[in-house]
Amino acid sequence: MTRNRLLNRQLKKCGIDSSTVDPKKFESFLKLVESSYEEHEKSLRLLDRSLEIASEEMQEAVEKNREQSWQLIQQSRLASMGEMISMIAHQWRQPLNAISLTVSDLKLKLAMGKFDERAFIEGLEKVVMYVHHLSNTVEDFRSFFKADKKRTATSFKEIVESVRGIIETSMKNRSIRIEYDLDPKERFTSYPNELKQVVLNLVKNAEDVLIERGVENPRIEIVSGSRDGNHFLQVRDNGGGIAPEILERIYEPNFSTKNEKGTGIGLYMCKIIIEDHCGGKLNVENSKEGAVFTIELKASSPSDS
Repeated sequence: MTRNRLLNRQLKKCGIDSSTVDPKKFESFLKLVESSYEEHEKSLRLLDRSLEIASEEMQEAVEKNREQSWQLIQQSRLASMGEMISMIAHQWRQPLNAISLTVSDLKLKLAMGKFDERAFIEGLEKVVMYVHHLSNTVEDFRSFFKADKKRTATSFKEIVESVRGIIETSMKNRSIRIEYDLDPKERFTSYPNELKQVVLNLVKNAEDVLIERGVENPRIEIVSGSRDGNHFLQVRDNGGGIAPEILERIYEPNFSTKNEKGTGIGLYMCKIIIEDHCGGKLNVENSKEGAVFTIELKASSPSDS
């Protein structure tokens, strides 16, 4: 009854007088409209419930993805730490060997009664220099695990120079030549430590490919510059390139071409860092000689500097 009165009021607002209409037909019309209202309300309730369920499922999916992302990040950190420890071993092997030889030489001279104050001082100075080198190496590696909390002014040349001291000993031991062509003028604001991790990962990937394929005269080129108003850095190798069928998959999490030796998250995390954190692009293509990875960052605006 209440709905009928409401309908009558609405009809009057539209200029329709229910008293001039056939009562039976009008009653039938009211029932039809009321039935339509009920169906509409039922549909709305079903829609509300569906939206509520969908919202709950989306929330669960977001939480699940967040947890998976956190697990991937943790896995990536552990994998990076393993690689870092391996590279520290490469970095430390030569100076530790030098310290051992220097100390042994000094001990031998003492045992033979050939004490020479000047030679001893020079030997001790060498040992101190090697120890400083070891200490600096640890500091270089520690910086890779410090998260950047704010954007700072930097350049690809500065980033590569910082990574250079870490990678070159390993490259030298494996007879891999590294060539640099870095633009000293281009500067931008970003997250230097995160960019260092990406560059290190790309270079290590190139190194692994060159060793795995037994490439003659293995070479890695690191080039930086500007184009179309943006800054770029390329890591190129002569390892033969990436198979076309997997070229589009290399950034997928848990996808690896290294079988049990690979985690499949290195390039995935590089993509996340460059595109999500730094607002740039990470692309890969094949050249005539091998793979070319390109990091591209937007030029800094005045407000960023």
